[in-house]
Amino acid sequence: MRTSWVVPFLMVVALLGGCGGGAYDSGDGSGDGYGASPGETAAQDAERALRRYLMASDEGDCEAVKETVLVPEDLECGDVRDQEGQWTADGADLEEVPMTAEVVDDSATVTVQWPGGLEDTWDLQREGDTWHVLTADSGDGV
Repeated sequence: MRTSWVVPFLMVVALLGGCGGGAYDSGDGSGDGYGASPGETAAQDAERALRRYLMASDEGDCEAVKETVLVPEDLECGDVRDQEGQWTADGADLEEVPMTAEVVDDSATVTVQWPGGLEDTWDLQREGDTWHVLTADSGDGV
């Protein structure tokens, strides 16, 4: 009779342990980690990285764009400055434009749905806890 409480206790411990363990999450709300649901949070982190890239690119801020791309040394600052305002020219709000991401391991494909129905797709690569944009839009065939 004494052991009758042990089984429910162990079940509760196992349940709580399973819910609390798993993927990395920095816990600071920054979105830097993988989160409790790796697929969903990784997708959100990839979308956030692309959003930062688009906003920096739209501002013509070469140094900020370099922080978001996988190979910053391949980026020409003149090209970034030439494309200033490109992403908001049609009235798009880069903080709100709809995005969808598909994540497979350390790679993501993020699609942006622009006003007017056009779509652009970018590939991203995760290094550690950080997503980086591959500099070409996947839809450009580059």
